[in-house]
Amino acid sequence: MKYLLGLVPLLALIGCTHSGIQHETATVTGKAIYLDRAAAPPDARLEVILEDISRADAPAKRIGEAIFHDAGQPPYSFVIEYDVNEIDPRHTYRLAARLYDGEDLLFVTDEVHQVITRGFPAEATLRLRRVESAGTNLLGAVPATFKGTIPCADCPGIDIQINFLTDGVYFMSESYQDRDGGPFFDRGRYLISSDGKIVSLHGGKEAPKRFEILSTDTLKMMDLGGQSIESELNYSIFREPEFQPMNSRGLIGGMYRYFAGAGRFRECLTGLEMPVVSEGDNRALEEAYLEVRKEPGEELKVSLEGQIVHRMPVEGPGPVRMLVPDRFIGVWPGQTCPSPVHQVELHHTYWRLTSLDGEYPRRVPNQREPHLVFREDGRVTGSDGCNRLIGVFELDNSSMDISQLATTRKACLEGMGEAKRFAELLDEISRYRIIGQHLEMLDSSGTLRLFFEAVALH
Repeated sequence: MKYLLGLVPLLALIGCTHSGIQHETATVTGKAIYLDRAAAPPDARLEVILEDISRADAPAKRIGEAIFHDAGQPPYSFVIEYDVNEIDPRHTYRLAARLYDGEDLLFVTDEVHQVITRGFPAEATLRLRRVESAGTNLLGAVPATFKGTIPCADCPGIDIQINFLTDGVYFMSESYQDRDGGPFFDRGRYLISSDGKIVSLHGGKEAPKRFEILSTDTLKMMDLGGQSIESELNYSIFREPEFQPMNSRGLIGGMYRYFAGAGRFRECLTGLEMPVVSEGDNRALEEAYLEVRKEPGEELKVSLEGQIVHRMPVEGPGPVRMLVPDRFIGVWPGQTCPSPVHQVELHHTYWRLTSLDGEYPRRVPNQREPHLVFREDGRVTGSDGCNRLIGVFELDNSSMDISQLATTRKACLEGMGEAKRFAELLDEISRYRIIGQHLEMLDSSGTLRLFFEAVALH
């Protein structure tokens, strides 16, 4: 393995420019590793960059880089040369690395590895994480940062940043231009629709926020009903060249335990586990926990106002996520975090109809609610709200064809017109997608006609 830039002294005098200004160079050194047991391709390409990340509202500025072709297997040692005159002691600098197989991104750093200024050394160990395969979705490689400014009804615009992490977790910030009090944060888990065209954010907000995946670099916000926004205004956000870690603050709930002199916290919305910093209201948190716990190391539900930040650990590479408990609120024995949101399967799920051409179906006493169940043998059964129905269905990726639909012939006092409309719409369906706990059925033009929610069968 050869260095693209070559080994240089720690501090070297390059010479004079025509203007007579001397340019001094220095180096940052280190190694890049990953813990995945998979071997890297022998011709893998490693790129390590040194960049200025001081401005949150601007892309990172590249200061230096080292590129290794035919990198081989980890650990990868590197040396990056940079111009000392480009370094501002007030700024923040980091190292980031990516490992490629051709044009396919295999591993990437998703933590901030600070160097040079603010007391950080000129060397670092970079921990790489495997990126998720794009698979059938169009979101592309993660971790990834998307940014943009979307329209605002009563302000110039809303600056938004969304970080998609490798474990299905997202962090989001929204800043309302010309307003005080922001930014506002949200976090949780994201899901890709079964057809790979929509990403939905399930966090602390009442309803999930949805974005159309226009390309691996562009997401477009959808309306509250999950429909595409037809407007001349710009509702798109765009992938940043490099991942930009984000802190988050606000009301936080999760499972806390105190053991061997240290606190650990598992946040409910994301499922992320992190150490607790001995700052803020940490003593009140510890004392309330110790008073209520029954066994050492027992997990208890707590709530607090705090911050999820990136800081260097006492040992090991970093920075890592940590919880700063600004204000302790309470401990709640017997309570637990809800199950994390997940994508349900089409088959063997009771799909309750919740919207028919944008209208809520009526619930008639003493009559079955409209629903469908898709069997693994290709049969579909259910009710139109009056009569039982049965048919067959065929799937081809995101395409769906329902045919041979038959119903019983019972006459109902109410809901006959709606039941007939439901059966007619099933005949018009040509596509489907599942997002979390919801099934959407669309016609050949892509119009959403039927909307269902999942009820698990046992």
